[in-house]
Amino acid sequence: MQTTDVYHKIIAHLDALGITYEHYTHEHIVTSADAARVRGTKLEEAAKALVLQLGSGRLVQCVVNGHRRIDLKKVKLLLGEKNVALAAPDLVLKETGCTVGSVPPFGNLFTPPMPVYADENIFSRGHVVFSVATHYHSIRMRTEDWKRAAEPVVVDIGKDAPQSS
Repeated sequence: MQTTDVYHKIIAHLDALGITYEHYTHEHIVTSADAARVRGTKLEEAAKALVLQLGSGRLVQCVVNGHRRIDLKKVKLLLGEKNVALAAPDLVLKETGCTVGSVPPFGNLFTPPMPVYADENIFSRGHVVFSVATHYHSIRMRTEDWKRAAEPVVVDIGKDAPQSS
């Protein structure tokens, strides 16, 4: 699957569900902080989608706010796995059609579908904003609409990022 296919699949899915969203076209972004600056949105609104590889070889998607980090210990406990790590960039591209930093929080739409686990902290905000399969396009939508479209399992898998001085 190519990036443009993933992008169009997400747009078609949101439109089919009758979900309202804002679409942004912007300069190339990689980090959540850069994305918030370019989009003019809050870092806390960002839905950072990470692909993890389990010791069994299975892939799952975990989504946390832009200002938080994934807590791999919590993910290991949740899934009963001894080994959990970020998937290698080449594997992410092969399985999602997207490069790291552009993966949208819609693991349920990949082929094959990937289970989606969302940190409960995401739902403390009214909206989420995320890259939509490219480093040049983003979508902002109501958090509850994203939940309906992505069908995540909502769990405690995030932790606060260390404060920079």
